[in-house]
Amino acid sequence: MTVTTFSELELDENLLDALQDKGFTRPTAIQAAAIPPALDGRDILGSAPTGTGKTAAYLLPALQHLLDFPRKKSGPPRILILTPTRELAMQVADHARELAKHTHLDIATITGGVAYMNHAEVFSENQDIVVATTGRLLQYIKEENFDCRAVETLILDEADRMLDMGFAQDIEHIAGETRWRKQTMLFSATLEGDAIKDFC
Repeated sequence: MTVTTFSELELDENLLDALQDKGFTRPTAIQAAAIPPALDGRDILGSAPTGTGKTAAYLLPALQHLLDFPRKKSGPPRILILTPTRELAMQVADHARELAKHTHLDIATITGGVAYMNHAEVFSENQDIVVATTGRLLQYIKEENFDCRAVETLILDEADRMLDMGFAQDIEHIAGETRWRKQTMLFSATLEGDAIKDFC
C-alpha cells in the first residue's frame, strides 16, 4: 500500500499534531518507505540525500516506540542516535524536540566541545533519547558514565560520513555495549562505497 498522508500511518495523535503544527501532511519518499517497516520493529537501511526528510523517517518510529511502550520507572536512554558532527547532533535533537513537544519524552545530546558538567544531567536524570557524536560518547562509556544497556533502538545518521571519518571501530564498540536484541536503523546519503558495504 502506498502511503500518501501521515494520518495513514499508525502514529500517535501527539505526533500527528506536531507534524500538523509544522505544516507537514504528506510523507516524503524516504519517510513513506522507511516508517511503516520501522514501526514494525524491523531493521532499516536507508539511502536519502540531505533535505529529503530522512531525519523524521527515523525519529517518528523511534518516538512512536517510546509512546507505545512507556517505561515503568526512570532509567538510562532507550533510543541512541549517532551522528558524525556536533552540529548535526544539535539539529537532530532540535527536530526530535519539535516532534515530541506534545509528549512527556526527554531528549538530550552528548557531543564534543561541551564541558563534562554540562553533560552531567544526561547521566543523572531520566532521558528517553540521546543524540551523540561517537568520540565523546565512547569516552563516557569507557569512563562508565554512560549506560547503553537499555538502548532498544540504535540509529546511525549520515553513516557514510562517520565511516569516511574513521569511526567504524567506535561505532562497533558502542553497538556492542547496547542490548543484543535491538532495532538498528542506518541512514546514509549513499549506500555505495566499500566502507558502507563492509560495515553493513
